[in-house]
Amino acid sequence: MKNRRLLALAAAGVALAVTLTGCGGGSGAGNGDEKITLRFAWWGSDELNAIKDEQIKLFEKAHPNITVEGEPSEYNGYYDKLATQVAGGGAPDALQITYDALPLYVSKNAIADISADVDQDTFQAGSLDAGIIDGKLYALPTGVGSRGIIVNPAVFEAAGVAIPDDTSWTWDDYIEIAKEISDKSGDGVYGSSAISNDQSLMAFARQNGEDLYTADGKFGVSEATAQKFFEFSKDLQDSGGSPDASTAAEDASASLEQSLMGQGKIGMTFAPLNFIGIYAGASGQELKILNVPGDSAGKVGLVIQPTVQYAVYSKSKHPKEAAMLIDFLLNSEEAGPLNKLTLGIPADPTVLEAITPDLTDSEKEQVAFIDRLSQAGGTPQNPIALPTSQLGPIITKLLDDVTFGKTTPADAAKELISQVDTALAAS
Repeated sequence: MKNRRLLALAAAGVALAVTLTGCGGGSGAGNGDEKITLRFAWWGSDELNAIKDEQIKLFEKAHPNITVEGEPSEYNGYYDKLATQVAGGGAPDALQITYDALPLYVSKNAIADISADVDQDTFQAGSLDAGIIDGKLYALPTGVGSRGIIVNPAVFEAAGVAIPDDTSWTWDDYIEIAKEISDKSGDGVYGSSAISNDQSLMAFARQNGEDLYTADGKFGVSEATAQKFFEFSKDLQDSGGSPDASTAAEDASASLEQSLMGQGKIGMTFAPLNFIGIYAGASGQELKILNVPGDSAGKVGLVIQPTVQYAVYSKSKHPKEAAMLIDFLLNSEEAGPLNKLTLGIPADPTVLEAITPDLTDSEKEQVAFIDRLSQAGGTPQNPIALPTSQLGPIITKLLDDVTFGKTTPADAAKELISQVDTALAAS
């Protein structure tokens, strides 16, 4: 987990009770005498690599004629390497991909349509939306997740501050609470980390009746909403509720374990739900998840998302077997439960049921929060027009300029729209 600015994951409206049983290992493909070798590429931690190694062994045992060559890597550089492989016609047969990058690779004809290789009738309506483009299925979600406000109750208690009612709080309340924690805590402890990414902007936009993108692929955030977003981040920092600009920049580049939240020095942070286990393990403290401020106004800012996705390379010599592999890793009785919550809340309810008895309190928090979001509803997010890898750095740089006093929130809002429009025109 190198840099949280590179770990933004984003969105499709998906219900918790997703039935993702799929083909469960296929119906005959790869069961013959032909010797087949599949390459499978992913990024992840040492823990994820070990899980995939075990899953691959189970798949090879079930299909003795197939050998799977794993190609693990870190997130940094993954897409640079994939782009080079696609350009040269030599990408892996099966690969990991984020929902926001999928449309780009589909437009390059680099991803195979697996509609005929997966039994879609077993999937609940809407569960495959993030992997469907123009009516064709291109990817399976590894699991579902979202973002939320991860809270450290120990920091609140030490400061003598009550944990807020997240059914009614506002973004102004958030700043006040963060400031109070910082004021009443020792040096180096803050009420909140900086809130500074595309997912937090998405929440602001959706709560204002907008979205990151319009249905026809244009930038959907108004100048007024963007200015509110930049003003909030600056006000949070100016109040002392979040670290100063230099400290915030250092914190953003630290690993999750070494971050201020991982060290138990932050009361609240806006982050992916699956970070809670890492933060809890590093800090040695039990954490909670709250809904984002502002949702009480009636417009739901968060969406339930596929954590990441698995897809098949369009030029694979064995696309059916590759589709069978990714389905097996996620949904088979043997391999599916090994993921636990490392790839999000299992989308197959039978897999979730199998692992539930062994979930930690922090992991149960994730499951309960996703269930809560499912019940809250909210409009599905419009399709992503610009990968997070492009939008994220634009927002980060402008927020840095705002928090370091190099520009105003109003000017940053204008510049954000200009830069995103330029990037969309070039994509």
